[in-house]
Order: sequence, then C-alpha cells, then structure tokens
Amino acid sequence: MSTIRVNGIDIRYEILGPSLSPVAQGPSPETVPLVLTHGFAGPIDNWRPELLPLAEKRTLVLYDVRGHGRTSVPADEGEYSLPAFAADMAGLLRALGIERAHVGGVSMGGMVTAQFAVDYPDLCQSVLLCDTTCGNAAGSAQAGPAGDWERRLKMGMGLLAQSVRERGMEETLYREQEWKKANDPHLAESPYSFEEDLERIKLMTPAGYLGAARAIIERPDLTWRIPQIAAPTLVMIGEWDDFLPCALRDHELIPGSRLVVRRRCAHGSRWRAETFLSEIETFLDDVEAGRTTAGRYEV
Repeated sequence: MSTIRVNGIDIRYEILGPSLSPVAQGPSPETVPLVLTHGFAGPIDNWRPELLPLAEKRTLVLYDVRGHGRTSVPADEGEYSLPAFAADMAGLLRALGIERAHVGGVSMGGMVTAQFAVDYPDLCQSVLLCDTTCGNAAGSAQAGPAGDWERRLKMGMGLLAQSVRERGMEETLYREQEWKKANDPHLAESPYSFEEDLERIKLMTPAGYLGAARAIIERPDLTWRIPQIAAPTLVMIGEWDDFLPCALRDHELIPGSRLVVRRRCAHGSRWRAETFLSEIETFLDDVEAGRTTAGRYEV
C-alpha cells in the first residue's frame, strides 16, 4: 500500500502493471497509464481483483476516493464534493508525475471522471464513463427519462444517508437488500452477493459514507459542459442499468463519443465482466492507434 499527501489528505493508491517511470519524460501511447475510479462505497480492496487483466499490457493506477478505504476520511461533510474528488485525482496524478492519462470510472467513479474531464482536460488522453451520469436534474424542471432517474437517484441516496445516521451501515444494507428482493427483477442473476456487500461495507466508515453520499446528491449538473470534452470518450452502460437513459443522453452530448451497451447487464463492472474488460481494451487500442472511436453498438 502506498499513500501520498494531496489537498490536505492522504490518498491511498496502487500502481499495477508496467512501471510508471517513463511517463514523467513525456507521454507516448505505450506509457500513458489508465487511471480508474471506483464506485460509491466500493474502494479498491474490493474492486482490484476484477481489474487485474487490464494491468497485463498497460500501467493501471487505482486509488481510494476521499472517505473510502484507506484514504483519509474528513469528519466535515462539507469537505466532500465531486469537484473536490476530481481535484484529488488531479493532485495524485501530478504528484506521481503523470502528465496525461486515460481516465475512467464506474458509477460514482464515472461522475468523478466526468468532473475531472471538464475541470482538467489537459490531463485527459481519453475518458471512460461507465454506468454513470453526467447530469443532476434534481430540483430542476428537466424532463425525460434521464432527468427522472437523476431525481430518483437523489431521493434514494438521501434515504440511504438518513438510514445510516439512524441505524448504521450494516442495518441499512440489510434494508436495502430487502428492497432489492421486492423491486429488482434481475437480482437472482446478479454477480454481486449480499455476503460480499457486507464485507465491502466494512471498508467504509459512517463519516465517509455520508460524505460521499452528500457529494453525489449535490454534484454539479455537467450536461452543459460535457459537449466541450475533446478527448476520445467511451460511454459504456448495461441494458438493464437504471442509468441507461443518462448514458444515452450523455453519448449524444459528447461529440464523437462511443456508446457501448452491454446486453444482459445491470449496474456494475462485474456483470459479464469479460465484456467490460474487452471493450475498455478495444477502446484504448483504438485511441492509441489513432483510429476513430465514434459509434454506437451492443455487445
């Protein structure tokens, strides 16, 4: 485990695959690392195993977002926001001597990636937005399926945060599981088990959980900024994922982006994980070879 001091906190990170040392001398297709950001309450100790194949041919940088895992957990919820998360990643890259990177993330990690892409475009070789949204229609009159889901997401995160305050994280997880049993038509097919979720939540603290939930609820709506993204962009989503309307909208807003819809997949990278990994590899190979990355297809 390695940590580095950035923006007043200690960020835990891991570098997998080839050495980073050539990067500081100037990026080339062979040396630009892939930096991935995990989802809400899913720090890298939980996520790393399924990503290891990506480190076989390229440098992979993983890190715990503030409030998660072994990164610092500020006590003040006001210190948690998507812009702060993106600034942490920028500080980490600069501290590691990384001038440009392929940056991506899943769910909350995709929200961090979108914020990073618009705030720090010079650091982006490419952008990977997976199972996520670039918007936040909560409190606005924005219509349509994407806005509807974003309002539901805010309400759901608020209810989870309230439950954690009143009952604790473990009891909240049990209640969330009961809700899924009653409402999730694909729960029986999920590659994620409740027992694993119980172990995963032990990597969090209530302060980190509540801070990250606040950051998601109050995140900036970036739909007016993402058309400015110039780096090649992959928008990847599962066909059963509630974020699907958001991904369809974001693909239309980001010029020249590639939309990949993974069939028989809901929310998360472990659904048909081989397609998650192979589509990332294909996209990065196309970027590094200078091939077009625009398009839309299902796998």
